[in-house]
Amino acid sequence: MRLRVIAFLVLCVLALGQLAFTQEPGQRVLKPGCWGEDVFWCQRKLMDMGLLEQATGRYDNATQRAIKEVQKAHGLPVDGLTGPLTFKVLDIGFEAFQYYTVRNGDSLYGIAKKFDTSMDELVNLNSLTDTNLRVGQRLKVPRVSEPVIYIVKPGDSLHTIARKFGVTVGEIVKLNSIKDPTLIKPGQELSMPKTCDQ
Repeated sequence: MRLRVIAFLVLCVLALGQLAFTQEPGQRVLKPGCWGEDVFWCQRKLMDMGLLEQATGRYDNATQRAIKEVQKAHGLPVDGLTGPLTFKVLDIGFEAFQYYTVRNGDSLYGIAKKFDTSMDELVNLNSLTDTNLRVGQRLKVPRVSEPVIYIVKPGDSLHTIARKFGVTVGEIVKLNSIKDPTLIKPGQELSMPKTCDQ
């Protein structure tokens, strides 16, 4: 009888432990020593932001440092713990920006142009007090969405493709530097211009 009770208690503890580590992101406060799927999710988001190199599922010092950087950037209390507010920023905020490392010859104007933004926006996003950049400096820049690539199918023409994506033939020709619009062939990859929906 005693053995059955002990076995039952062990099973209960294991079941509760399993529940604790398979919770959806945001259902518990993550701190050093935590591990599980929610930690892995958090680390993947930090990797997307360019703040972490790998996702291990364990909340280590590197994860804590990255979380502090996110908290500081979004005006949250900088405690290195991932609670509801930090989860919200990770879930929504990471879409808004990415990181760019300054290279030799870069200027604020050139970087702004490259990421289709303004110098003022970069200054505000990074709380810059000086517009002189140094090689290796990391700057937050607006996240650039990946271009939509269309693979030409047999029977396609630029007119049918343009109609399908709600753009003009001229926009496709210009974006892909097509010299002769009649010479597209199956298997060819074409970048699609952005529309208001993208």
